[in-house]
Amino acid sequence: MSPATSQTPTTVSLADEEAVKEVLVDTLFGLWATVNNLTRLRPSRRERYRVTVFGSARTEPGHWVYNEVKQMCSALSAMNCDIITGGGPGLMQAANEGAQSAQASQGVQSVGIRVHLPFEQNVNPFVEQAFEHATFFTRLHHFVLTSDAYIVAPGRARNRARIHDDLAALTGPSSRRHPSHFRRPHVAGPG
Repeated sequence: MSPATSQTPTTVSLADEEAVKEVLVDTLFGLWATVNNLTRLRPSRRERYRVTVFGSARTEPGHWVYNEVKQMCSALSAMNCDIITGGGPGLMQAANEGAQSAQASQGVQSVGIRVHLPFEQNVNPFVEQAFEHATFFTRLHHFVLTSDAYIVAPGRARNRARIHDDLAALTGPSSRRHPSHFRRPHVAGPG
């Protein structure tokens, strides 16, 4: 923080565009400095490994991809991994359902990290702990801070590319500590 910002602030007229720009720039840089500083905080120890699963919200129960994601997350949960998703329908629900089906005595958590959207459905019924964010950025940041690994299930190519770019931007040099696995899209089913 610069010495000028630690002094008592003076009133700035909205008619003084240059002064308004200076206030906005100083405030935004200060906010980013705060966010960057807070991201240095990490839990000292976690009870379980945490895996985030990204996937299409449009895949219906009974579809082979839904079943594969459910089975994969059941197996991960049986290995004492927490499962984290966006908390919505489709493959997110499959992942949370798989986590819940395997956790009878494990204590594994099925977590949903949501973003508030006016048209969005409720959290899927297999989420045990839900978080809600106002923006996609803070939600994605929550995924990065909470997760040890990422799995991107089949879905729309645009979504996979966006997820990859977002994770790369947020994890930066620390991406070696966050393994990612991108499944290739299948068109004819498993095989």
